[in-house]
Amino acid sequence: MAQTIWIHKLTDAQKAEADGMAYICEHLFQALTQTGKLTKVKGWNPLQNASTKDGTTYRALFCDSCAKNYNNGHVRMAKEPVLV
Repeated sequence: MAQTIWIHKLTDAQKAEADGMAYICEHLFQALTQTGKLTKVKGWNPLQNASTKDGTTYRALFCDSCAKNYNNGHVRMAKEPVLV
């Protein structure tokens, strides 16, 4: 069974820290909210075309766990507001 990967939208300033990716997975989002910054460490996996069930694609940055479990169509947008 495929794992749903929740993604969060980044602000324009944060996109520069995320290699230009517009979204991050839940795990990187949690680390970002705890430390206040994105740190490029092991587990930095940019995906140019992370897709949802409806075929929409996003430029997203995944941790190792999410990248390993990623399957086309299993990305969903988180409901939390954009980080400021």
